[in-house]
Parts: sequence; structure tokens; C-alpha cells
Amino acid sequence: MLSIFSLAIAMTLTLIDTHGRRIRKLRISLTDQCNLRCQYCMPVDATFIAKDSYLRPQEYQAIAQELVELGLEEIRLTGGEPLLRQDFLEIATRLAQLPLKKIGLTTNGVFLDRYLEALWQLGIHHLNISLDSLNPDNFQRITHGDRLDTIKDHIHQARSQGFRIKINMVVMRGINDHEIGEFVEYAKALDIDVRFLELMRIGYACETQGDRFISAQELLKCLKTHYHLTPLSQPEDSTSFNFVTDCGARIGFIASESQPFCGHCSRWRLSADGILRACLLKTDGRSLKNTTLAHRQGLYRDLLEMKPYLRPSEVPHAMYQIGG
Repeated sequence: MLSIFSLAIAMTLTLIDTHGRRIRKLRISLTDQCNLRCQYCMPVDATFIAKDSYLRPQEYQAIAQELVELGLEEIRLTGGEPLLRQDFLEIATRLAQLPLKKIGLTTNGVFLDRYLEALWQLGIHHLNISLDSLNPDNFQRITHGDRLDTIKDHIHQARSQGFRIKINMVVMRGINDHEIGEFVEYAKALDIDVRFLELMRIGYACETQGDRFISAQELLKCLKTHYHLTPLSQPEDSTSFNFVTDCGARIGFIASESQPFCGHCSRWRLSADGILRACLLKTDGRSLKNTTLAHRQGLYRDLLEMKPYLRPSEVPHAMYQIGG
């Protein structure tokens, strides 16, 4: 049941910007902390925001509830590594009560086994798992961690329990681009999806992006020498373009550098400290902490006008602080 006040807001505000893009998806960061140090994401000696600046579980719920009343349909929980958040389950439980079409989780998978049963019960069945190498030595070089076997085991557990899994591989020239064929076969063997992501000019990665960048089209050309690829249809606001191979693997490409999808983007991002941003590549946003419902209505209007139609070239703000 909507309150009289929230109903009035819903009648006067719709999440459609001046370019006709409808905001229907929200990425919610629960923390900027992570137990890995992926070399394109953060330095080994990364500093993090103070935990007392985090949004509280009830604040996440209130903000999400308001946006659902305005047309939000999907939420994805992100970080940093969201499973490091001590009150993760309380937040997830509160959000799972909302009338959403989908709630997903992006994780590195290290602690995934601890939460599989609870996630399933809450209806959070869509998992995006960041995994940039299937080789233990290469995985250690990329992440400064030695948890590859643990992550693969947790992926297998999740798949056997019925979760829908997408593997996100950030492809870097001279680092892991030689492994893309192995990822295709891995996806086939486990009946999961793999998406190859272009290295973005965000934060820490800006220093090395020029040398390590490899385009989706180059990867596609390489894979076509080994597989026949059949295109799959996707919603207009999808971030990826996808194929099924003749061996039955489902693969996709997120070409945010070479083929930006800003013109159809339907996403906002909420950071762990309450900054709502219209775009991953926008440093500025609006703080929702310690605000009233009436005040937030104006902030939501601001965000609709702040969403860029053309892709900014780069952003110095660290990705793990925005919410990847």
C-alpha cells in the first residue's frame, strides 16, 4: 500500500529522462571493500570509506521502495565485494520484500558458499561472478589472491543448486586474452554464461588501459576462427551483445569503450555512502544520506537531467567506490 505522500510523488515524477530513457535498473553498492586486489580495479594498498558512513539497511530499503513506486524493476547488489558487508543478509532480506522483477548479485565468489541457501530462499537467483583467469598463477597475478580453486568450487555449487550464473571476464591484452577460448569451453561445460568485458578507463585502470585494451570486435574475430557464432536477441537496454556457439556455449561482449550503449542505458548507481549517480562514468551525483522523502524527490529529478547521452571519455573516481 502506497502512503498518500508517496502516491503523490509517483503521480508527479516518472523515471524517464529528456532522451526518453526509462530508469528501471539500480546498481546498489554495499561496500567499497574487497578481499581481492584486481590490478585494473584497485591498488594493493587501497583505502576505503569509513564504515560509519555506510547507508543503513533501512535506508537502502526506503530508497529502493521509493524508486520501485516510480517504476524501478531490477536491483543488482554490488561492491567492492558485497558479501563482506556484515549486515548483507539484512539488506538483502529487506530488498527482497519489494515487488521487483529481479534481484541479482555481483560477487567475486570467495564467500559465496556461505550465502547460497539464503540467497535462494530470498529469490536472488541471478549471480554475476567476476573471474579473469582460469590459470592459478595468472589468477594470482591479476588479483593478488590465491582463491581460484575456492571460487570455481563455489561456482559449481551454485550451478548445481540452480542459480543462473554469468561469468564476467575483463580481458586485458598480454595478461589474459589468451584464455578466452578456455572460458568458452568452461561456460559450455558448466552450462553458464561468460561475458568478455573491455577494460574501461575508470580510476586505477586509466594508467594502463592504453596498453592493455583489446576491443570486443578483436575478440569476436579471434573466436570466429574457432566457433560458429549465432547472435541472440536482447532487450534494447542490454549492456551486452550475445551469441551461442556451435558447441553450445553462451557468450557475450560488453564493449563499453568501443561500442558505448549510453543511448539506451536504463541504470542508476547508489554507492555505499549514499551517493546516487546517473552513470558509472560520472563522478558527481546526489547524496541521499539524511534526506527526507520530499527532498529526495527533487534529487531524483536532478539525476534524470544528469544522465549523459554520450559516453564520457574516462573518470578518475575509483570503480570500487562507485559500485562496479
